Amino acid sequence: MVERRVVAGGAAIALLAVVMVAWVLLSPGWAVRVIGEAAQQQLGRAFSASGGAHLSFSPLAIRIDGPALGGVSETADSLAKAGSMIIPVTFGQLVGRSPDLSAIALKDAEFALIVDERGKASWDFPEATAPHPLRLTLEQASFRYFDARNGQALTLANADGVLEIGTGGDVSFTGSAVINARIARIDASLKSLARVNADGSPLELAITTDVGSANFSGRLSTAKVLSLAGPLSLTAENPAEAARWAGLTLAEDMKLPGPLNLEGALDSAGRAYAIRNTAVTIGQFRGAGDVVADLRGERPKLQADLRAEALWLDVLVPSAGGEQGAWGSRALPLAVLRSFDAEVSILAAAASYGGFTAGPSRLAATLQDGRLDASGAFRLAEGGTASFTTRIDAVVLPPAISLSLKAQDAPMDALAAAWPGSSVLAGNITLDAELQAEGRTQEEMVGTLRGTASLSLAQGRLAGLDVPGLVATVGQRIVDGWGAAPGGTTLTTLEADITLGDGIATLTRATATAGALPVSLTGTVDLLRRALDVKAAFGTPEAAPLPVPVAVRGKWEAPRIYPDLPGILENPEGGYQRLRSAEPPQGN
Repeated sequence: MVERRVVAGGAAIALLAVVMVAWVLLSPGWAVRVIGEAAQQQLGRAFSASGGAHLSFSPLAIRIDGPALGGVSETADSLAKAGSMIIPVTFGQLVGRSPDLSAIALKDAEFALIVDERGKASWDFPEATAPHPLRLTLEQASFRYFDARNGQALTLANADGVLEIGTGGDVSFTGSAVINARIARIDASLKSLARVNADGSPLELAITTDVGSANFSGRLSTAKVLSLAGPLSLTAENPAEAARWAGLTLAEDMKLPGPLNLEGALDSAGRAYAIRNTAVTIGQFRGAGDVVADLRGERPKLQADLRAEALWLDVLVPSAGGEQGAWGSRALPLAVLRSFDAEVSILAAAASYGGFTAGPSRLAATLQDGRLDASGAFRLAEGGTASFTTRIDAVVLPPAISLSLKAQDAPMDALAAAWPGSSVLAGNITLDAELQAEGRTQEEMVGTLRGTASLSLAQGRLAGLDVPGLVATVGQRIVDGWGAAPGGTTLTTLEADITLGDGIATLTRATATAGALPVSLTGTVDLLRRALDVKAAFGTPEAAPLPVPVAVRGKWEAPRIYPDLPGILENPEGGYQRLRSAEPPQGN
């Protein structure tokens, strides 16, 4: 009995001895000291671990909680800290207390890349003597850059990937991060970390997201301010989504022409990015010149000075959401004008808008504090000129627009697509219009349209309507729609002065010579309702085809046309009897 107790006691003592020896041999607390000595010797920085070291067995590794690598001074922010550091080890490395520090995994790491007021960078290691490359596997890491000299700050969050640091100070990263709420694939290669805050280091950078990609090959420097210089290419299949990713406020249903491709030489300083000798493609548009994106102010500012072979203006006119034959009732995306500022100038060898085509053209636009001023001048291929200036104020409620249109000896067929309804007219037109409107939709703007317009047409023709034939038909019966007199009419002259108010155009003076018939027009055109209330007097008093004017009333695509006699619509037979009498009564 006593012997068994002695044996059991001896076994317990032996087991305790084994455990104590194993604890002494395997306890990883020494790893903090080893890493601290290496950090001080190789980088000249202090290392600490607020949570201590722990041993993991599957797989065998040392876990250090709360590791931190000090900054340039005791009071400076840590260059790097993490939730935990994982160092894979073998049993021999553990017993020999010689872990391989060339491959480390970091969870929830934070890297503080800071330049202080004196220009000292937190990543400068004057005493660096790294004996081997370092491979860091990052899980949910973040990078924070701040320059105390100018307040510039950048943040990259939720980074997963591999960060490799070579013995010569070269750094590369392959992985992903979240940029503006989108996952971005990042491949970066920096030749010399030490040269970044000196004369600059060569950098290769590729960023890819589901809305676009960017590729840069050049030089990175933070000596005075964070700057990039070198070739850059940008692509975006969906420019609207890419613009939203960049921070612009666009309506969800708003689309921009695409795809977008841009290549040029980037020269940035801080948050100002200039792209020189740029080749840019946006949908059908292809241009070349200089582009600058200035992100230093409250709103981003875009500057562009481009030259192009052709300029397609259709993409600049937002969809109003109108059905066929109706004004748009959907709110126009004018809020985007409050999202950024811009100065844009484009010179083009040709321009087009729908079927409208022009030769040498100029387009200029300035957007400042939500107010857009734009102008365009066009030399038409068939002769003549056309121009416009407009101002859109997206700050006031409702938004306000002013528009000035001018044309000089411009062929109507060239302007047909740009001027709705003008396709029935041919000839050379001279036009001068000054218009204003307010509203959030196309419908509201048409309903508030006001201003003046004057026009004259020479050597013209009215397509699809035989005016003398129509007058002869109206002398016999009431006509519904324009189709009763197909054909065409020569317009020797056409002159009109128009006053607009609340979307209604009043003909203050309108005369024409249609075929051999002099015509005098009076009345109104309701632009909002697309309706006519016009009277046309044909011929001279001595030689008029009808003794009374002709009334044209109703929807402009199919109005009712009849002699202007009281009661003729209620009693057509009686009206036409009076028309044939020698002295018809006065019109309505």
